[in-house]
Amino acid sequence: MKFKKLVAALLAVMMVASMAACGTSTASSAPAEAGSEAPAATEATAAEATEAPAAEAGSAAEAEAASAKEETPKADSIECDPLTINFSTVYNETETGGQIIKHFQDYISELTGGAIEMNIYWGGTLFSDAEALDGVNSGAVDMTALGHMPHLATLNYLAFPGFAPGGTQAALDYFDTLMFEDPETSALIQQEAADNGIIYLNVLAGGANAFCTTYEFTDLDSMISGSKSFGNMDAAIFEKLGFQVTSVGPGDCYDALQRGLIDSTQMGLAPMVSMGWEEVASYWALDGTYTAGNMFTANLDWWNNLSDAQRQAIQQACDEVEEYSAGLYDDSIASDCATIEEKTGNKMVEFSDADVERIWAATFDAKADSAMQTAEANGKAEGMTKILEKAAEITGYDWKH
Repeated sequence: MKFKKLVAALLAVMMVASMAACGTSTASSAPAEAGSEAPAATEATAAEATEAPAAEAGSAAEAEAASAKEETPKADSIECDPLTINFSTVYNETETGGQIIKHFQDYISELTGGAIEMNIYWGGTLFSDAEALDGVNSGAVDMTALGHMPHLATLNYLAFPGFAPGGTQAALDYFDTLMFEDPETSALIQQEAADNGIIYLNVLAGGANAFCTTYEFTDLDSMISGSKSFGNMDAAIFEKLGFQVTSVGPGDCYDALQRGLIDSTQMGLAPMVSMGWEEVASYWALDGTYTAGNMFTANLDWWNNLSDAQRQAIQQACDEVEEYSAGLYDDSIASDCATIEEKTGNKMVEFSDADVERIWAATFDAKADSAMQTAEANGKAEGMTKILEKAAEITGYDWKH
């Protein structure tokens, strides 16, 4: 059970005692599935938590993240005072990310009988990815789906490898363990968030990563040996695998593949297909890693000033869309692979477990090196080491450091 439910039992007691303000009706007393109840960022919650590491802990936010989790019944409906959530996103409504946010909007409206509504600013009309953190921590918006990659210079503890092997759910479980479940790592990550005026409420699936080439290959070795120019902006990973890397941004890869400037590349599967790279690269393989991120993130002061029932409703909706995102991306991966095979006439290459392990080792080492450099520059090396050690443990990798 995640940090997100760390005070759900407390909330249930509090709401029974104060039904005059707002309350919850339940259809069953059976325990809910993981991810069904809300945290309240309160002093009482902080007092319960005792497991935050001494070197980094000491605040309410860390204590919340590290406290014990207890299951409570999942509410069929939640009565609460009216609320409009101002929500900013770079996604358009028709994109996969947009569908997830729409599902959140519909779910929370139904859950609260229309008491909680959303004012959604689509397509980066208010804030770009690079501006999203400033937008939410300033209070200009209440919530956002925060893409963490542009903000690692500030949110250092999110610089652990942003994907994991094993599938969509494995990637979500990996993030959930680090951010919400493990007492040490969640305390570090949530305290850093609190220091920046925000709180993370969930993490969303992000799809699969894939390789594509203009030449035929059957496994990782033949793909590496067949490449003369691998186009990518993240040279550290692919040089560790033995590729000769040419710096090419995602927006230029189609043209570079078509013109023969590069003969291979790697990126997230969904954007590769949306940009039509299967038209200029005929051979494909999933690389065995799956992304997650774009956490639903709230302004901390706003969150703390909500009623218990409002927080419970928002958190339950966040947990619902996390589960929803996994299914949505699994369907998207299958559809994209079918599109590639239909348009290229070639079956997707399936890497062996040993090849996937090699790819993950290069990925982990490159990302860990970068994370430690940033952390050391900001006096966070000890905390970052703990996070990376746990990340390696979760993914079964023997990290040498």
